[in-house]
Amino acid sequence: MADAPTMFASLEGLPTTMGAGHSPKNLKPIDTGVSLPAINSDREFKSRYDEDTMVVGTEGFTIFASLNYHGELEDVGSNFVEGDKLIGQVTPKTYFRFTIGKTPSYSFYFGDDAPSYNLVTENTLVQSIEINQKNRMVKVNFNNDIPSMVIRNKKLKWPYADESATNGYYYAGGDGGFASIFMGVAPYNINTARMFRENKEDLDEILPKLSSDGDGVFMWNGDSAELYFSPASFTVNKDLENEFLLPPTVDFSQVQPIDMKNSYIQFQVVIQNASLRTNNYTGKDPDADKGILLSTIQFPGDENLLAPMGLDGDGTRVACGMDSPQGRVLKSVTPSGSPVEQVRLDFTDGSHYIFPDAETGLFIATDKEFPSQVLEGKVENLIVAQGSPKEAHAKETKNRIERNINQKLTAYDGDNVVTKALCWRVFQDGNVAFKVLVPSPDGKGSKLITIPMSKV
Repeated sequence: MADAPTMFASLEGLPTTMGAGHSPKNLKPIDTGVSLPAINSDREFKSRYDEDTMVVGTEGFTIFASLNYHGELEDVGSNFVEGDKLIGQVTPKTYFRFTIGKTPSYSFYFGDDAPSYNLVTENTLVQSIEINQKNRMVKVNFNNDIPSMVIRNKKLKWPYADESATNGYYYAGGDGGFASIFMGVAPYNINTARMFRENKEDLDEILPKLSSDGDGVFMWNGDSAELYFSPASFTVNKDLENEFLLPPTVDFSQVQPIDMKNSYIQFQVVIQNASLRTNNYTGKDPDADKGILLSTIQFPGDENLLAPMGLDGDGTRVACGMDSPQGRVLKSVTPSGSPVEQVRLDFTDGSHYIFPDAETGLFIATDKEFPSQVLEGKVENLIVAQGSPKEAHAKETKNRIERNINQKLTAYDGDNVVTKALCWRVFQDGNVAFKVLVPSPDGKGSKLITIPMSKV
């Protein structure tokens, strides 16, 4: 994971054995074996989720949260073990597991032999989890009309727990430096929840009885919540990974470049913004095809007309190969992945370009013939093709010319163009004019005629 500040606790040093505290005799595990949270990795979230909320509903997705014991209560003897008042920690540090599609549970350590216990009745399931890194907030949503649990800036709030202990969980907000109190019966069932609810005002009387019977009450510090989570948590599902994470960083030094004499990379650029198009690749008529445009690009081949917006040797953003002489522009083409996911273009001027952009999927390049024009669009159908790059590029160039012909104003004899003159519209001295290219009367060359609109 990146070294930037994170809302998540370190995943290193999590306990694999029971620590301080006590577990009531009647607290029986519903399962054994608690895997460690997904480890830190070099994967990163897409930048839009620095502010946008991630909403995950994929079954199996898991996060953990922990709470410490409430020292201000238990260190003065507010809790009991087997009927005896104990001064000191009774409640173990607790790790809550929220897995979508399963009943929320908790445990006191991790490992193959670690027992886990249901937080609520087994028919209550986690439906979705929302994560907002900007607000340092996680929201866990449940079924059965159970209110959501929110953890924000280390504070846990859950309306299911209230000052009336309605559902067997008690909560009171902190005041005057006293930490919030979150308490719950253990084990959690109808009988223990009812006993706790009906006697919450007389804890000194009910706690000895509960603990003598083999039950108990955990007293947590509601302001001590830590979240255990990383981008690796999303790698359990490919769709989840693609939606929220940037692709893994590719070490192109370990990837073999293609043989540029016998192969080439080819892809389509889907252009949705009509202003991000160029004369050479999407036509010269600004009024035509205002909708989505598609242009096929290949390397080697298009480096003589396109200068991708990459980085120079100092890391400065530049138009790669902009001033390189034709035929000596591209140094190497290195595709990564099968199917191809990213490509690195290295240029003879020392610059390089990696595309598609890991987050946006875009290809961006300046048209060398029209430097004020930029070609920008989403990359699709990225492949390595075998064959002569020159022949493939010549064929695609012919296709571009054909696509740039206004068929409504062009005469055909079958599939053959029989137009004898070319006409296009220009702006001249602030007025619209037509330029007409016609054959010279002597049959040698052509003649250019300008027709101002005022004379039409």
